[in-house]
Amino acid sequence: MSYTQEDLSKLKKDHVIDAIGEVCPHTLDLALKGLKKAESGEIVVEVTDHTIATKTIPAAVKMNKLAEFLGIIEEDGNYHIYLKKN
Repeated sequence: MSYTQEDLSKLKKDHVIDAIGEVCPHTLDLALKGLKKAESGEIVVEVTDHTIATKTIPAAVKMNKLAEFLGIIEEDGNYHIYLKKN
């Protein structure tokens, strides 16, 4: 399923991870810890200012089948990476 930015913004955020100022691989570690705490079907959103995380996090969760990557909202120089735990 493809989500628009409007669709993403309306989703209930079950877990929000503040990764502002962090760089890889710490941004990925934070996402993985957040997914570990989440229940199946819950939405985990990582907020980061690290552009590379917008590629590494979606790729890692897809490769490891940990979550569905729903999309990214860019707002004020920050990226909100939306994941749905499998």
